[in-house]
Amino acid sequence: MEIFTHHNPTRLIQGVGSLARLADEVARIQRRCMLVTGRRAVRLSGLLERVQDGLLEARIESVLFDRVEPNPTVATVEEGAGFAREKGAAWILAVGGGSALDAAKAISLAATNGGKFEEYLGGRKPERPPLPVLTVPTTAGSGSEVTPDAFITHLAEGDQVRLSSPLLFPRLAILDPAVTVSLPEAVTVSSGLDALCHAIEAQCSKRRSVWSDLFARSALDRITRNLPRVRACGDDLEARAEMQLGATLAGLAMADAATLVPHALAYPVTVRYDLPHGRAVALLLPAFLERLREILPERVAFVGRVLGSEAEPGAALRSFVEGLGVAPRLGAYGIHEKEIPQFVERARAKPMLEPTPGEWGPEALAELYRQSL
Repeated sequence: MEIFTHHNPTRLIQGVGSLARLADEVARIQRRCMLVTGRRAVRLSGLLERVQDGLLEARIESVLFDRVEPNPTVATVEEGAGFAREKGAAWILAVGGGSALDAAKAISLAATNGGKFEEYLGGRKPERPPLPVLTVPTTAGSGSEVTPDAFITHLAEGDQVRLSSPLLFPRLAILDPAVTVSLPEAVTVSSGLDALCHAIEAQCSKRRSVWSDLFARSALDRITRNLPRVRACGDDLEARAEMQLGATLAGLAMADAATLVPHALAYPVTVRYDLPHGRAVALLLPAFLERLREILPERVAFVGRVLGSEAEPGAALRSFVEGLGVAPRLGAYGIHEKEIPQFVERARAKPMLEPTPGEWGPEALAELYRQSL
């Protein structure tokens, strides 16, 4: 039997109404908290006030950093780290989607370590542990609440860069599906597609294991059954709960098995065209599955079977995406073939190529872009 590894230190609390547990969970900390959120959605939904009330109930002082944009940038992380140091924050509570969670994890590291944050994106090891991070995810997609990664946009390079360290696993995630009900349809769909891609890629990874397969296959089943439901009826709490669980399971699988070439290809597209990350990956994944059929026929057939066509998994995925109201090819978003060489150059430097089965030279990567236009 092969040797498998699985490690995930994040404590999970899940269920409708679980946000009410926040005060009890943080009461023992009794130190200043820095709230990290996006600029509008969490405040407008009333969730920010509920979280702040929970902190007050636990007699915890908090300061608010609500400047996180979609696809957070290096500048935002550096600003947040400076704010955390200035206010004497002892821990961070991230409330929001994947961008808020990723920013919080990056800020937690930058706040306690010297030098420029870009150096840590370039591989510099932290000398001191980051601030503890707790999370309240408001989307069902990124899985960032259970991973050791944060993806930060480097505008000067026109790309997204991964910050990864076992120190970045959040300590706690409170998963209350009720907080996802107010999401706009577009965010629900894009986030759900991101989780779907995590599940598919994890079960095809060279790092896959019996553990990641259990997480990924359960996630794949839950997401394919419930993403159309939440799109059709946003206040379907049962479907929202299943989507949230599916996204977290996919995150657990991804934390063990990693993401693959489609993610590497999607990052420069996301930055260049401001295309939601989940959509970008989902548009590149069908062509990848078709190529991967030669290497992992049984696993790709399984994906196709779940999506409705074992014989044509790539076409089945495109049909699923289109059924969610998403144009299933990159060309619909203005992406041109002339840009492929610069996208390939950025994708080749990504760590996602290493766990991907097969050989992925420049021409193979370019061909995936061309087949996805």
